[in-house]
Amino acid sequence: MILYRYAKNEDVFDILSMDEKYFSNNFDEKFYLEYIKNQRVIVAENEKHIVGYILFNQILDEAEIYKIVVLKDFRKKQIAFKIFEFLLNELKKNNVKKIFLEVRKSNIPAINLYIKCGFIEIREIVDYYSNPKENGIMMLKEVI
Repeated sequence: MILYRYAKNEDVFDILSMDEKYFSNNFDEKFYLEYIKNQRVIVAENEKHIVGYILFNQILDEAEIYKIVVLKDFRKKQIAFKIFEFLLNELKKNNVKKIFLEVRKSNIPAINLYIKCGFIEIREIVDYYSNPKENGIMMLKEVI
């Protein structure tokens, strides 16, 4: 069974491990601990192991998703979708009206997930990503 909750300080090492494994733009432990303290990281936990997380920020009535990831062995099990659902419910409580994110243009599985979650493409950003260099797509979900 997967549990969805706000991250705790002791989750930081699992989060850093996933960051290292799946992203080219990594944050350090101090960064994550600050976001954890401010309840800006939500995790999916399976029997005491973190199998996915979402990193976001909220300013006034807008939120931005920085990262969402699920361990490879746990993909295609609706975990990313359920992490997003948990986040959406929390953001609604905080009166968030819009959620933004950027995604690599080539990341079709992520784009499909975001569309399933109600996001729409609002513009393409030339050379947004490096390592490798690639255009990004900015997406928006209006919270009702």
